[in-house]
This record gives sequence, C-alpha cells and structure tokens, in this order.
Amino acid sequence: MKKILVFICLFATISFAQAQGNVNADDESQWLQNRIGLYGSFFSGYGLSYQYQFANGLSVRSQLFAYGSDDDSRNYNTNEIQLTYGIDLQYNLNRTKNTRFYALAGSFIDYSEDGNYYYSTSPNDKDFDIERYINVGIGFGIEVMAWRNISIVVEGGYYGRFGNNTVTDYDYVDGRSYRIKVNETPRSFGFGVGSGIFYAF
Repeated sequence: MKKILVFICLFATISFAQAQGNVNADDESQWLQNRIGLYGSFFSGYGLSYQYQFANGLSVRSQLFAYGSDDDSRNYNTNEIQLTYGIDLQYNLNRTKNTRFYALAGSFIDYSEDGNYYYSTSPNDKDFDIERYINVGIGFGIEVMAWRNISIVVEGGYYGRFGNNTVTDYDYVDGRSYRIKVNETPRSFGFGVGSGIFYAF
C-alpha cells in the first residue's frame, strides 16, 4: 500500500508540473463547464450531482439524495426519511483532450430517520431510530470523456465517518420491557472509492 501511495504522489507531482503545457485550445473546447449526472462516493455523498468547472482548474461538485416513505398496515406504521447532501472541491493535476486527472477533498452529511408505531403494543409510542453521519475524505480521481458529452469518473482515497446516533433499545426488568433511548457515536476510517456518470453542457 505504501508503494502505491508513493507512486500516486510522484505521478501527481509530475502531472502538475506538465499540466499547463498539456492544455491547448482544442482541449479547452472539449471540457464544458457544467456537469449534471449521478454520482456516489465515500468522500462527498451520493445522488443527483451538479458540477461546475472553473477556467483555473478548480471544480466544485455537490450531491443531493432525498427519500421518504409512509407504510401503514393493520398492525404497525413505518415512517422512513433519508437525506444526504455533500460537496467536494477538485483541482486538475493533468488534463488532455479526453481525460482529466485531479485531486479532491470532500464532505457530506448523511441523515436517516426510521420510526415504527406498533398499534398492538402498550404504550402505543413510536420508536425512532435516528442516524446522523458526517463523512470527510481526500483522494484522486480521473474523468474520461467516453462519448460526445458523456463522461465517466472513478475515484479512490481515504475517508473518515463520524456518527451521532439515537436509537431505541429495550431493557427487561422483572419480566417487563422498557423502552430506552441510547446515544451512539461510531467512528470509522478506511480506503474509499467513488464513481459517477455525467452529461456536460
């Protein structure tokens, strides 16, 4: 793994030194400023994505995903909410006519809420499980113009995930069940990936 990281750093340094010489007028015409598409990663979230590329090599990309449901049956009702919003900043290390190699840093908020209401139980209270996560990550990516205005991106790097969750648990005392709220703060770190498909305009 260390050898891979050293190779990536060396490649990025060389690419950065040659970046200005590799971009000419023909290359500029291939890289339109706006992108819209579908994207997902450990660094900056997932969902419908919009990206804007500045002329100085910087790019800003944001992702949004929202979902909600209300499932009502005879014995219970289940409500679910999922919301994710993320953003990342990219800088071109090397760009040719059809490919772009870049460094990125990103973050996203991942919120989910799951509520269950059991009609046949007493007391008839809702059980809510709420998960709140913040991800941060850095890495490298490559974008390839696959066909006309369609591009594909693949990314790799490292990320951290930090949670602040509230979940419903049950405690049994003298044969009786009691609801209790438990706060959890999970953390994880690791290697992450990302990918997406975009339309440039």
